[in-house]
Amino acid sequence: MVTAPAPGGRTRGAWSPASLFPVREVVLPWAVSRGYSVLLAFVAATIGGGGGLQYTGLSKWDGAWYLQIANGGYGGEPTGAIQTPWPFFPFLPGVLRALDRLGLPERGSMLILNELIFLVALAGVWRIARRHTGDGPARWAVWAIALFPGAFVFSMLYPSSIFLAASVWAFVLVEERLDVLAAIPVAVTALVRPNGLVLAVALVFALRSWRRVVIVCGPAVVAVGAWAAWCWYDVSDPLVFLTAKEQWPEVTVKGFVTHPWDFDYVVPHLVLAVVAIGALWLVRRRLPASWTIFTALYLLPSLVLGMVGLGRYANECFPPFVAAGVLLERSRRVVQATVVVLALVAQAVCVWWVIHENYVP
Repeated sequence: MVTAPAPGGRTRGAWSPASLFPVREVVLPWAVSRGYSVLLAFVAATIGGGGGLQYTGLSKWDGAWYLQIANGGYGGEPTGAIQTPWPFFPFLPGVLRALDRLGLPERGSMLILNELIFLVALAGVWRIARRHTGDGPARWAVWAIALFPGAFVFSMLYPSSIFLAASVWAFVLVEERLDVLAAIPVAVTALVRPNGLVLAVALVFALRSWRRVVIVCGPAVVAVGAWAAWCWYDVSDPLVFLTAKEQWPEVTVKGFVTHPWDFDYVVPHLVLAVVAIGALWLVRRRLPASWTIFTALYLLPSLVLGMVGLGRYANECFPPFVAAGVLLERSRRVVQATVVVLALVAQAVCVWWVIHENYVP
């Protein structure tokens, strides 16, 4: 790939379509993994009395909340022990509403858009992993994130594809010193979900210049501040997205340890997160410290705040998969093949749990 030195000595990659989306390294893993995930969802929704996919398998749980917000807004001030839409941030509902205004079916169009955004995300993983680890590990990193057991969520009506694409490209653009452009995905992550602002915090350690911090991270802080101000105006609570979450059942690591049999449904989340964090820990010295900080800020608080969704968060966090690429490249072929088979089987089990057994992804 032809490269040119960026200001400050960084290597800036080429921006042609062929360099951004190489067929073998990016397009093939995307096509195979998305076809597999959608097939699994269809099978899980149509057998055992599922009654057919009809989008319900891919737009349930959080997807239903996002659709409700897009169609009817957030509603009034939360009262009593009732779950409300307020814990969900506005970016994805805004995209859904925009699709509707364009005359497109919001649900189906967003599902397709998520698949395309995931392609962009894999392109970012390939680009940044290749820079730090080489071609072989980078290929494995892309396959690892595409086939991870939680990767079917990228095909659901969730903001997972958006978060992954925005976070990885924020790091890419920062490394290539395209700070003004980097500010856009950083602001997007901040408006995707309440903990999205941790990306801006982690990037502080990568930027190492307060001027660059202001340029890259400032818009994200302003965006979250504007959302908090709107919440204050609308329901007199600038942190309603946190206070409203108190009415949602959550499982902390303390609750799980003391009553493990009552919360068996968090086991897949915990296992997937441990695998991701473990991979990063093993090769942490080869990767930028800001990546470890980003992973820790994004995943570890869930142990205290609530572990449901932790497996999905792990799949949205790119550094562990770059680390997995390094580990897989070093492994024997029998180990590589075993890991791939186990990932495919585990993803099938997870899809069945989510769509047929009503586990929360």
